[in-house]
Amino acid sequence: MITITNINEKWDEIKLILSPETVKIATDNGFLESAQNWEDLKDFFDDEAKDLLNKFIDRVNKELEAKKTDSTPKEKKESKQKTQKQPKSKAPKQPKVKKEFSGEYVEALCPELAHIKRYCALNGKKVSEARETARRILASLQKAIVEKKIRKTSPYADEVMKLQSNLIKILDAPGNSEINIQNAEELKTLVKGFAVMPNIRLVKSFIAIQGKENVKEKAKDLLKKIEASKDDHFKSEIEEIKRSLNKYIDGKSNAPEISAQSLAGLYGLCGIELKGCKSGSAVGSAEFLAAKFKILPLKGKFKKLIGDPSEPFKIMIYGKGGNGKSSLSLQFAQHLAELGKKVLYVAHEEKFGYTLQEKMRRYNIAHRNLFVTDTLPTSFKDYDVIFIDSVTAGKYEPEDLKKLDNSKSYVYVFQCTKDGNFRGSQEFEHDVDTTIEVESFKAKTVKNRFGGNEEINV
Repeated sequence: MITITNINEKWDEIKLILSPETVKIATDNGFLESAQNWEDLKDFFDDEAKDLLNKFIDRVNKELEAKKTDSTPKEKKESKQKTQKQPKSKAPKQPKVKKEFSGEYVEALCPELAHIKRYCALNGKKVSEARETARRILASLQKAIVEKKIRKTSPYADEVMKLQSNLIKILDAPGNSEINIQNAEELKTLVKGFAVMPNIRLVKSFIAIQGKENVKEKAKDLLKKIEASKDDHFKSEIEEIKRSLNKYIDGKSNAPEISAQSLAGLYGLCGIELKGCKSGSAVGSAEFLAAKFKILPLKGKFKKLIGDPSEPFKIMIYGKGGNGKSSLSLQFAQHLAELGKKVLYVAHEEKFGYTLQEKMRRYNIAHRNLFVTDTLPTSFKDYDVIFIDSVTAGKYEPEDLKKLDNSKSYVYVFQCTKDGNFRGSQEFEHDVDTTIEVESFKAKTVKNRFGGNEEINV
């Protein structure tokens, strides 16, 4: 008997028996992830969403039972309600009157309101256009719940429960239907009750021109806004910004600048993370020291093997045939997909063949964020991490890999020579952050910039 709490443990076995449509429903609609984190998420599901998940579990059990009795299950076509378009009443245009804000000023929106704001932006869009955005919002929301950033005691717990349930329904809806958030105005009112402090917005404007030359007009405009501001928050930071702007406007400096320590404080104040620095550009030393590089939170054996990689990264995996390099790569791809990364696995060697399928089944490799192809696409805009298995089979040279989009992360898989070295130029290894050797289904790092050094079993 399959239940919400044991479906993940038995999925590898039962998915071979289920119909392709049921397997697709599980992976596309996030049912496996919801079931895996059920203890943390169940209090945030309303009855309708629980019913949707339970219907899926019932469907699985009926198919398994039908297989046992060697009878062909009769598929029941579930009718889907079409979203009714609400007629939009045209109100006469009235002159805009700027109202004094009567809500609460905050440094940043709380996670609940931030997700509600993103959710409201889906209203009126076609499901086919917004499905991927809805999937990302759902993944982000569930991650926040599991990490206890959003709790049952939240004053917005009811809204979060309904939001999560509706996102699941959007993912299950026909592509041509329109998203109709019936309580959109009510939710927008919640968000409108809070606003980012005016001085925070001024700080963000300063960060945008900090360290840059030829921005005198922007600096003058910002100084006027600061002097007109009635916000009393963060007086010392605002005074330091004013001194910097005046010094620049008076020609005593080449750019508006403050110390690295102060700049780091401003980034923290605004909740801004400078995600690395663009390759080939010159960055001020103060700005560079204030940067907070995005660290990928690997877990389990991959944390032990690799450590704490910053994005974008390049990792090289090599080993002799049949020693587990592709198996390790597929498991790593699955792990990255579970962390919310959109992953593309380019299977040059095994193509769309049985051996690749068998490995994926053996290691339970299936996730809505993981995609497989047998040729390298011309664009990687829809993906965060690209696996190339293998560079050898694809007949790539170092120059070919250097031409790829350098804003993405890559995992390169290499075939091995008889003496245990990877095939190809040594330049391949010079261009990566981490080199992993796989032998007899054990993996270890030969070169690593991210700190991991433990040998693991594939």
